[in-house]
Amino acid sequence: MQMRISFHSHCAMGNPCLSSYLIFFFTVPVSTLEPVTFQVIGPDHPVMVSAGEDALLPCHLSPSMSAQEMEVRWFRSQFSEPVHLYQHGKDQAEQQIPNYQGRTELLKDGIVNGSVVLRIRSINPSDRGQFICFFRSRSFYAQAILELQVAGLGSTPHISIVSYQSGGIHMVCESAGWYPEPQAQWRDLSGQHLPFLTEKITQHDNGLFEALISIIVTESSSQDLSCSVRNSHLNPGKESVVYIADPFFLRGYPFKVAMYILLVVVGLLTFTASYFLWKQYKAKGKLVADLEELRDKLGKLEAELKWRKTQLFGEVKVTLDPETAHPRLKLLEDQKTVTLESEHQDRPDNPERFDKVFCVLGSEGYTSGKMYWEVEGMGGIWAIGVARESVRRKGEIKFTPEEGIWGIEQSRDCYATPESSLLLCETPKKIRIYVNYEKGEVAFFNPDNGDLIACLTASFKGETIFPFFCVHSHLTLTI
Repeated sequence: MQMRISFHSHCAMGNPCLSSYLIFFFTVPVSTLEPVTFQVIGPDHPVMVSAGEDALLPCHLSPSMSAQEMEVRWFRSQFSEPVHLYQHGKDQAEQQIPNYQGRTELLKDGIVNGSVVLRIRSINPSDRGQFICFFRSRSFYAQAILELQVAGLGSTPHISIVSYQSGGIHMVCESAGWYPEPQAQWRDLSGQHLPFLTEKITQHDNGLFEALISIIVTESSSQDLSCSVRNSHLNPGKESVVYIADPFFLRGYPFKVAMYILLVVVGLLTFTASYFLWKQYKAKGKLVADLEELRDKLGKLEAELKWRKTQLFGEVKVTLDPETAHPRLKLLEDQKTVTLESEHQDRPDNPERFDKVFCVLGSEGYTSGKMYWEVEGMGGIWAIGVARESVRRKGEIKFTPEEGIWGIEQSRDCYATPESSLLLCETPKKIRIYVNYEKGEVAFFNPDNGDLIACLTASFKGETIFPFFCVHSHLTLTI
């Protein structure tokens, strides 16, 4: 079924377009108008477009005939307020209403056969509704009504841990860029809805909605949780899953457990020694001197533990490979610093180069051994880690093990691995990446305080692996 609507069959008393057509009747001599001898045909179903994308609204004449000398007018409720106007063989941009100036283009490839397409750029929720495609020749006129529906598929829900509250963990799920208004839900592993603590749906100036929903997870709650966001136009929507592990993760890092135990023992010895020194000498100067000596020994002991830990890994000199860098990434001459430029660099589109994501690999690959390197000055948005040589270079990619990437991401002071969000005590100025190829381990440390940020289990499958960097501002290799 196709939509065929003539001018006089569609404007009845009480119709909102009546006032527009009255203007048309008074501006066109009645003696020149004859019964309609052609029809305007548009799609027989609503045109669905995602917010931010371009809409293509087609219509054509039946029977087929040239419309090059006709008037082609697109408008909404008012005939005198064109969304786009083609008249006297050219577009009349100066007559457009302000909301559509610079946003429309009439595609005329088929105009000699009476077929045109109106492109509307950067669709937003205010564009939803009816558009009227109107043709007028010297003697005839007709129109068709098209329905434009707008939908916004928002971002993947971001789950973060806020604090400990009411005997449990306060978690927040956020997702933005939805239209129409979405619904957000927490579920357990079996799919049962979980009661939320707070829910907030906010509409921004661009008409798109942002959803925020929080929950308190207690020790008796399910440890497998998911947060899903969807609306009536876009099913199934988007979902993120989080797993809250039992508090025994330190068992996987015996060197840290040993260091913490040793620090406690040294602390007890320091207190005991301080007490006996105070009792023995009762001299402030001597006591302060002895305490300073103990502190020095403690500092040396901590440095010794860290040094022994790093002896298991070999420092590698990492440089950036310009043949893999996205065209907007600019590498300095030493190939250790990279910045994101506003325009593409003059580089060949070779198979090794990333073309959609702002990524670059290290120049040297590794097939065995234990190694580490450091990065700093990462900016506000980044991802770092390792990638297999076979990682996909063309098109959009996700930073996941399925893509052959093991790393951590940072966005707006929120840190995450592919599996879960990370809660850091302080923002690291540097990050050191340790790789054990044979064991398939990739660990991330803050070298300034020795804190473990994340440890990932990898499957390299015998492939060569390379240092991996995704940059949205700048990044520098310190080794």
